[in-house]
Amino acid sequence: MPYDEDGRLPFESAFLAQLGDKVREMRAQHGLSRRELARRAGMSERYVAQIEVGKGNVSIVRLLRIALVFRGE
Repeated sequence: MPYDEDGRLPFESAFLAQLGDKVREMRAQHGLSRRELARRAGMSERYVAQIEVGKGNVSIVRLLRIALVFRGE
């Protein structure tokens, strides 16, 4: 399989793009800015932006932090 410009297989890039779309959608539903989500999740605003555009190679632990923000914890 060919790799894309980010060194990922096509299905990996598609997955990260879908994940980013969902994070952006959930952030909007909760009325949060990127800055506020990043602050509450303990990560940089730039990292949140990378996740939302499908460029960040997000870890499970960071996804958990984001999910906990959306749950209000």
